Amino acid sequence: MYNLIDFLCILSGCYLIYTGAVMKSQGKIVQNVVMGKGMTESSIKDKEGFINYLYWKLILVGAAIVIAGIISVYNAATGGSPLVTSATTGVFVVAIIIYGVCTTRALKKYVRR
Repeated sequence: MYNLIDFLCILSGCYLIYTGAVMKSQGKIVQNVVMGKGMTESSIKDKEGFINYLYWKLILVGAAIVIAGIISVYNAATGGSPLVTSATTGVFVVAIIIYGVCTTRALKKYVRR
């Protein structure tokens, strides 16, 4: 069961990295990842500033989630150390908190109210 969750974490981390790359390369905002419910891209005051603010944060958070997920899968496959399990869970939780804080700050700073 935990391996399924770990694989889902790896996929979600990859999706965050993909989202950051799409935003930077195409200038397109992936709304379901960085925008709140009911918000549209047209409500952003400074689209380029919004993208620049979130780009590296999404890449780093996504990478941390992917790495923690890979370590967790490897740990489970090799017998599993409870310490490693706790550490990877902690990294995932901290990454999700950082993601939430960063997207909230970006929305407060760049979205018209």
